[in-house]
Amino acid sequence: MSLNASEINLIIEELDVEGSYIQKIIQPDFHTLIFAVYSPRDHFNLLISMKPGTSRLHRHEGRIRKAEKLQRFSQFLRSRIMGGRITSLSQPGNDRIIRMEIKKGDEHTVLWIRLWGGNSNIIATDPDNIILDSYYRRPAKGETSGAKLVYRTKEQDLSKFPVREHPQDISFNRYIDKIYTDLENRELKEQLHQQIDALTTRTLTKLECRLANAKSLVDKYENFEQYKQYGELILANSRSIQRGASFLETANYYSENETIQIPLDPKLSASENSEKYFHRYKKAKNGLALLKDEAQNLSAKIADINATRDALLAEEDIDTLEEWYAKEKQHQSKVVTKDIPGLQFTSGQFLLYVGRTAKENDALLRRHVRGSDWWLHARDYAGGYVFIKVEKGKSVPLDTLLDAGNLAVHFSKGKNSQKADVYYTQVKYLRRAKDGPLGLVIPTQEKNLAVTKDQARLKRLLGEVD
Repeated sequence: MSLNASEINLIIEELDVEGSYIQKIIQPDFHTLIFAVYSPRDHFNLLISMKPGTSRLHRHEGRIRKAEKLQRFSQFLRSRIMGGRITSLSQPGNDRIIRMEIKKGDEHTVLWIRLWGGNSNIIATDPDNIILDSYYRRPAKGETSGAKLVYRTKEQDLSKFPVREHPQDISFNRYIDKIYTDLENRELKEQLHQQIDALTTRTLTKLECRLANAKSLVDKYENFEQYKQYGELILANSRSIQRGASFLETANYYSENETIQIPLDPKLSASENSEKYFHRYKKAKNGLALLKDEAQNLSAKIADINATRDALLAEEDIDTLEEWYAKEKQHQSKVVTKDIPGLQFTSGQFLLYVGRTAKENDALLRRHVRGSDWWLHARDYAGGYVFIKVEKGKSVPLDTLLDAGNLAVHFSKGKNSQKADVYYTQVKYLRRAKDGPLGLVIPTQEKNLAVTKDQARLKRLLGEVD
């Protein structure tokens, strides 16, 4: 609950601020201001909260959360009273209003700190009560710049508002600071647990979807030998297959006493149908090992995230929770933005940029990549540039390199090739071709990456459904 009039009176009695200077103004959240107060006899933080249900003013000894971006009124106070001297602190009419006078040079400012539960506010006026600005601007109540502030308050009988029971061995300021800090820490911890649960759930949902897709493809490719057998059976019976046939029914010499039907593409000849099955065989055989590795890696990631989530939901330290949440949220916020040309993809913890045209390639090179980032391009084919954005202290794993390599082939003239070479180097080793066309670069210290086109990998990156 908020402070009552008697509690405000006791807090002001305990505070020794007259003659103190306001060294710093901090805004840790939308509802709170903290004045760092200094005098030769003492220095401390004075907290003012306008949060509904817990509006208050008191000395604050606990941690100060990382400051939010300063709001308009906080910026006004910094320019108007920071460095100023507090000349008085009073409680007019024993109401839940605190009047603070500050002198800075030739300027006199009065802060009216109103602690009225859901109608709290801080209003800055000149000595004639002309409003300079307010924390919450409320035109309907006349609380706007240039208006005259009028408070008509009756003298309150403080005996009607008992001070809550509190330990006598500490100051009331310290007691109030502790109970509200504990309350807000519990609320903050609960909020962080909910945010972390929601964030990890979204991540797990995506990974589980990818895992299900990978397992489905593994099941599909497990019988890759069957495609080879189909191709060979079609070749063996090619003379008896009429063009336009939709299936071949033949004895299966890979299995005794069995007759099978092999689906055919009516638009293709027997040899073309055979080649189609051989192609599926090679694709499935090459892709199966990679898909199994991917499924294993995804399962490990899911287990790791589940373990991390369980540990964080049991974590009591707010700093640990805030640090993890801020870092993870920043990582997940790396989404496509309109001011970055081309396409963007995510690969693990890395962001991939793809330029599809000379203009996009040039723009990415000039404004959106750094020397430590990696550049990839299909060798011997015209095409787009792919960049791997590198975070400090992190090396690029093979899986991310293969993602980028497949994109480099896909966005090139060699996109229909099953195999292609991709060269890659760091951006700092690219040299612009003198008098060359837009975006043309000459790589140095480049390495070669042999890429076998991985359709499953591309479908994952491009968001297609198998």
